This record gives sequence, C-alpha cells and structure tokens, in this order.
Amino acid sequence: MMIAFLNRASYSWRIALLLCPLFLCNSVHAEGVPEYVMKATYLYNFMVYTQWQGHDANAPLNLCVLGRDNFGTALNTLEGKTINGAKLAINRLTNTSGVKNCNLLFVSEQEANNMEFINRQIGDAPVLTVVDTPPSGEVGIVLSLDGKRVVFDVNLRKTRLSGMSVSSKVLQLARSTSN
Repeated sequence: MMIAFLNRASYSWRIALLLCPLFLCNSVHAEGVPEYVMKATYLYNFMVYTQWQGHDANAPLNLCVLGRDNFGTALNTLEGKTINGAKLAINRLTNTSGVKNCNLLFVSEQEANNMEFINRQIGDAPVLTVVDTPPSGEVGIVLSLDGKRVVFDVNLRKTRLSGMSVSSKVLQLARSTSN
C-alpha cells in the first residue's frame, strides 16, 4: 500500500520524503519553506549522498559558500552535524584561495560568471560545485526554481572527473542528468 502511494507521489512529495527525516520537518509550515532554507537542505543532502575519493573519515567535511551568502542562519544549523562519521564544517569564502579545501562549494550568483576561473583553482581536487544561477563554466549540480519548487540538474561527467560518486538516490530525484 505504501509503495503504491510513493509511486504515485509527486516530485515535490518525493523530495519532501527524502529531506524531512534529516532535519527539516520541524520547520515546515503551511506557508512553505523559505527558498534558501530548502537550498541549504539540498546542499546537506548532496553531501550525505556523495562519496569523495580519498576523503579521510577523521577530517571534517567542508561545505563552502563563495560570494554573497543568501542562506542566513540556515547553514549555521548544519554546522557540526555528522555525515558518514565526519563532522560538517561551514566555511564562507571571500575569494577562491581556499576552494580546494571544500568538499562542496556553493558558488553564489555574483561569482557564477567566474566558474571557469574557479574550476582552474579547484584543479583536480574532489570538490562538488553547486550553483543556483546559470554558470559560465561547468559545474556538478545546478539548483533552479520551477515555480515554487527547487529542482536540480546533475552533471555526472563533472562529478566523476572530480573524483566523486553521487548516489543513485540523488540521481533519481534530479530533474535531469547529463554525461
């Protein structure tokens, strides 16, 4: 019975079912979840469902924001959470000098035009790049708004070349995947 319900569930409900058990359900109200709270939840889940080649389990996982931070306190609530045995650290970057130390790098709208330069700075480091505006260069994941829903597209070639493995759980929820 539950399986039949889940098969009929809309895209939004599938996303909610994936995200709510982690930490967001207490914050969901009838008026909806603010955009950047939902995007913070997506970033967290991308980290939960991604494996970084060669990552030391004793080292923190670094979620970085490059450029203007529109997340407010949403990312602060994630600080210190444990992901696969590693503590999550939130880093706000004002320049590209530390991008190689990030596991996930969210590139703000103001910096998205610099993706080619940012990618050169990252080099072959295993950094999952995420943007929420059309980038000027290649990125791992693009978040978008589709009406009031947050949707995302995954570039599998970029993630694989960067030494990461994104779980099929994420790929099933992606609006599209490209090779």
